[in-house]
Amino acid sequence: MAADVAEERFDWKGPAAYKRRIPLLRKLTRVVVPPKGHKVVPTGSGMLLIFIGLTIGLAAYNTVNNVLFAALALLISALILSGVICWGNMLCARWRLEASPTFRVGEEGSVSIVLENARRRFPLFCVSFEISSGGLEDHCKLFMRERLDPGESTALTWRFKPSKRMKTAFRIESAVSSFPFGFLVKYLPGESEREVRIWPRRIAYTRNRSQESVGAKEGKSSRKQGISGELIGLRHYERGDSLRSIHWKVSAKQGRLIVKENATETQPIFDIVVDPANYLWSDETHFEKMCSMAASMSEDLFLEGKIAHCHVKGWGSIRIQRVSDLEAFFDILSELNPVEPQATWDVLAGPNRINFAPLQGDGVGAFVNDVQVAQS
Repeated sequence: MAADVAEERFDWKGPAAYKRRIPLLRKLTRVVVPPKGHKVVPTGSGMLLIFIGLTIGLAAYNTVNNVLFAALALLISALILSGVICWGNMLCARWRLEASPTFRVGEEGSVSIVLENARRRFPLFCVSFEISSGGLEDHCKLFMRERLDPGESTALTWRFKPSKRMKTAFRIESAVSSFPFGFLVKYLPGESEREVRIWPRRIAYTRNRSQESVGAKEGKSSRKQGISGELIGLRHYERGDSLRSIHWKVSAKQGRLIVKENATETQPIFDIVVDPANYLWSDETHFEKMCSMAASMSEDLFLEGKIAHCHVKGWGSIRIQRVSDLEAFFDILSELNPVEPQATWDVLAGPNRINFAPLQGDGVGAFVNDVQVAQS
């Protein structure tokens, strides 16, 4: 009997995924007429047992031997009992697919199936799952190694390293039960799917010249709190503040410690522009390296506080203020492909734009104000 589900916070799938109970008559009917997607298939040992049963049956009818008829009845009973118990083993199982919404090329990721036994009395045995992905060539079959007691759950994990960026979906193709004898296998549709994005690989690149020297000629600059530069305000002393930042004259007048807030020295702020025009990226190797370089440079500039926007022609511009903005840019790169340029593409205006172009060989260069600043 399935246990009542106290909370439905998760998207459970499987026979015990819902609170409502199926009438016993309908359960028995499903043994004879399984629902769509449900099937019972004999295993190798099951096929051998069926062949032995046919042989014994022919011999029994030819010899009219009661011992052979008894053996045939025993084999048929074993097959029927195997099918019924195999079906009953899955009645109170439910599962869900758990996966991070993002992965990165070359970095290990994992996909897990959480399996729960919703029974009150009997354990769950010998359940396995088949996982596939629409864009990856890898397929995996996960096995439950130990029995699952009533009310308990376990996680079956598949670890892998994606080899290319893409937008894809992991899905549970089927849930399989071979309990108890392994003569018959019960297949149930997995019904669970999770869409994921695989971001470009992080690659090493070389900065040919200081980006600050290029951006200092013209363009935007930042104005952030620091320890040197222009005084932008005063505030009360807080534990951990440097003694050098204390404004002693004002502190003496007010009778309490006052700290100076200074602006950091002027530094350039850059915009990253990605142009997916097919005439520019006719070579697939160049295009993949460009996507990886754009992701790597945007991540480094974000950590340095030197990035304002990421713009992909044909997709629009993203203002980079927090990590989620940078991840949105990575999401676009995960499914970006070379396309025919359109006249309606908007252009990001302003100086200090980082553009990418192929170099001789398999290299890719980054250019700011028509000056090459990096290459990979």
